[in-house]
Amino acid sequence: MNCFMCKGNLEEKKVNYVVDLDNTIIIIKGVPAKVCTQCGEQYFDDETAENIEKIVNQLKQLATEVTIVNYKEKVA
Repeated sequence: MNCFMCKGNLEEKKVNYVVDLDNTIIIIKGVPAKVCTQCGEQYFDDETAENIEKIVNQLKQLATEVTIVNYKEKVA
């Protein structure tokens, strides 16, 4: 599979996913992704994208300014 943006090669990596909502920032560490070796574009499979959405929906209820979680711990 190649990058849709630049046609570069993709490799499996763990990345940090950052969501900037109105009054809070959520950082999910260690998210599995395919990352372009040329431009850095990140791609998530369907299951990972669904898990990210669930994690964000859970955490945006917290009344904190910044929340940092580990992907593996929240999915397990």
